[in-house]
Amino acid sequence: MDRARLREYLARALRVALVVIGISPFLPLVFRGVPVLDAIGRGFDGWFAFQCHRDPARTLSVGSRLMPVCSRCFGIYFGLGIGALFMRPKLGVWPLRIWVGAAALVMLLDVVTEMLMMRPALMLVRALTGTLLALPVGSALVRAVRGEDDDAEQHQAQAVRRD
Repeated sequence: MDRARLREYLARALRVALVVIGISPFLPLVFRGVPVLDAIGRGFDGWFAFQCHRDPARTLSVGSRLMPVCSRCFGIYFGLGIGALFMRPKLGVWPLRIWVGAAALVMLLDVVTEMLMMRPALMLVRALTGTLLALPVGSALVRAVRGEDDDAEQHQAQAVRRD
């Protein structure tokens, strides 16, 4: 297998993995009580319990059941999955860094103002800040494995040499 085919195979595998990660907060709810799948759902739930505070006051609900992660973590998972699925936004290295840095600052501002009790926990804001942070990362990860950044750098270097 040549290098380009291997990169494409790995990029597809990563893309599928990120989309599964994006829907993973729903899996414990959907798989509950289903033979065999219930064990998979409990595995995801165990991970979520490890990495998220799961405060009910900051957690979205589906019907009458709480999601297994808080709204911000849900936004991060969702953003990774949507970014990988739709491969958008398509950003270069510096625009990606600016987007992620700005999104991290907005998220930090949300955390601080909430922590200082300047405002209540707003689940929609928490979910949006998580999504805004993770969305370009999902796309960028798949593009990096594909080698699209390498191609852009090579084209740029060729254009500089021509000038």
